[in-house]
Amino acid sequence: MKRRKLLVIAGILLVLVILAFIASALLRRPAEKPAATPVFVERPTPAADPTVAQAAAKKAPTDAAAQKELGDALLAKRRFDEAATAYRASLAINPNQSTAWSALGETLMQTTKSNGVGLPTEAAEAFRKALALDPRDARARFYFAMEKDFKGQHDEAMGEWLQLLREVPAGSDADEAIRTTLAASIKRNIQLIRQAADEAGRVQPRYKSAN
Repeated sequence: MKRRKLLVIAGILLVLVILAFIASALLRRPAEKPAATPVFVERPTPAADPTVAQAAAKKAPTDAAAQKELGDALLAKRRFDEAATAYRASLAINPNQSTAWSALGETLMQTTKSNGVGLPTEAAEAFRKALALDPRDARARFYFAMEKDFKGQHDEAMGEWLQLLREVPAGSDADEAIRTTLAASIKRNIQLIRQAADEAGRVQPRYKSAN
């Protein structure tokens, strides 16, 4: 009788070990990229009308701020290629703008493809330049957290997104992008856990009655 109990306990422990192993392996799997990347528009005030901003930029072709404002206006309208051109023009005048670098990275996230689960090369480089100028640049941190999530580092990604929620204005485009991406990651993780439980169930030893 005692031996039978020990065997039952050993079987339960084996199941738990198998379940933990499978869950761990599944949760380390790279996540599938979302069909559409959210737009993380970070600005303290609503962007200018693109037509007005374009006129201002044309009048001041050597003004980095005017070119940056044009980029912001175009990005807000999801005119990504045009926004990238404006940000490049601004950075050519003054390369020491962290928000212009991260905004350029955002446009590249929308218009270029990556190999595997990493960020597009040019976008990642722009984000790195933004962080070199300002380690707290929210947009660059958001996308590097997204890269961690793609690579299966879900806990680290979620921790970074939650920290960003403490920093960005409530109700902003940045706030919405973070919450949408965080919710999508949580949904994927729940699916992975369910898959782990299903796989564990398939290899789980069946209880044999003493009778």
